[in-house]
Amino acid sequence: MIDTVLIDNNYDAKTFHIVYSDVPERKDDLAKGKYELEVPKSKTKVAVKIIDMLGEEVINVFEL
Repeated sequence: MIDTVLIDNNYDAKTFHIVYSDVPERKDDLAKGKYELEVPKSKTKVAVKIIDMLGEEVINVFEL
């Protein structure tokens, strides 16, 4: 189960800057799973960090 979703809309591959976070208020709530956010007009990388209930995390990076 997903605990937290964090998004960096201009990822530089060094530092993860959180510009959007989806952290459910209550433990029995779920993450939304659908997000809309602004990205820079120039070529950029968007990084999405997903943290599960056990604290394990994965980062996916997308070039736009």
